[in-house]
Amino acid sequence: MKRLKQQLYSDPIPVDILIDIFSRVPRKSIDRFRCVSKFWGYVVRRPDFTELFLTKSSTRPRILFTVKDKGKLLFYSSPQPQNPDDNSTLVATRYHTSFPKYVPSDSDECSTVGGLALLYEVREGKVSVICNPITGEFLTLPKVLLKDKTLTQVKAKGFKKAKAAVPRICLGYDPISKQFKVLCVISSGCEGPNTHQVLTLESGKPLWRRIECEFHFNSMFDNICINGVLYFRAKLGETSVVVCFDVRSEKFGFINLDKDVLGEEDDDYDDGRLALFNYKGKLGLREGTDYWSTKDELVLWVLEDAANHKWSKLTYELPRFLRREQFVGMTRTGDIVFLSFPFFYRPNNFCLYFYNLQSETVAKVNLNGFEEFKNYRAFDIFLDYVENLKFT
Repeated sequence: MKRLKQQLYSDPIPVDILIDIFSRVPRKSIDRFRCVSKFWGYVVRRPDFTELFLTKSSTRPRILFTVKDKGKLLFYSSPQPQNPDDNSTLVATRYHTSFPKYVPSDSDECSTVGGLALLYEVREGKVSVICNPITGEFLTLPKVLLKDKTLTQVKAKGFKKAKAAVPRICLGYDPISKQFKVLCVISSGCEGPNTHQVLTLESGKPLWRRIECEFHFNSMFDNICINGVLYFRAKLGETSVVVCFDVRSEKFGFINLDKDVLGEEDDDYDDGRLALFNYKGKLGLREGTDYWSTKDELVLWVLEDAANHKWSKLTYELPRFLRREQFVGMTRTGDIVFLSFPFFYRPNNFCLYFYNLQSETVAKVNLNGFEEFKNYRAFDIFLDYVENLKFT
């Protein structure tokens, strides 16, 4: 028996050499390597290899697409160009992973960090799921508890009847401890109480833990995780702020948004006029304009000093045709990316525009791979996506 086991878990090529070779190949090749032998399957599941593969993937980021079609949520990705050429073409390929029917296919929000994706819907009875698009692994998050009872409604101050609680769920990753955590903030409205709970993604049964916050905020919008800190827009009383949550210490803070950042339309705070994005490792805010605006400007606000609520303003002159395209974000190389939506008469004509801030030039990149969809389908785009072979 011992000799048989040695035969199953042995190979003429040393493990360290195999790990080095495997870390240099695309993810599709890893899938094939799993089927070569039990030993190779064992190697690609080793923690040291999955960690090395994640590190290598960080140097060759991809663009992730989530496509909603016929009640299913499909994942596609393409290489992310470092120096895009005008009129070049990217080909998006599908991750052939399948998830159960109860996994949210029409999720209210989808966010990604560290190679994992969070899908959740705020409607009552719907589940929230964390999944790995490339491996097909997923975790259904347990229902949030409040005072040892499943939370469905809470009684808000000033209301005779209980109002439905509104959960907001965000996925964060701490690169130092290499830990994923899920933050859930439950609010019943401007006057109601908030509860804050955290779930650590690790082996074993996931459990929510109550944590405290020293200040009361509400009306959460957007979220992004940068260098171990979760940021989201919110209201602190009547003041618009950006709330920050340190994933490792599980402490809250907030950053004021002054009138220069907000402009004159703070009443429409949740209209998407301000978009959070990663500006070279710092929190960035893109100041949007309405559809009929005559300004051909790209206005960006960059957080320089969170403790002192200090922002810097950057203004660029945009080509007029880009003003009506969808803002996606910024690549780590400093290109601002816009998505051109297809029109009804050319439903599969997708393209991305890469606007270089230094040269102030635009490269149009055509996007292929969605030809199977005869009609336009809603989808989200995530830049700088890294492929992660491990889940917990």
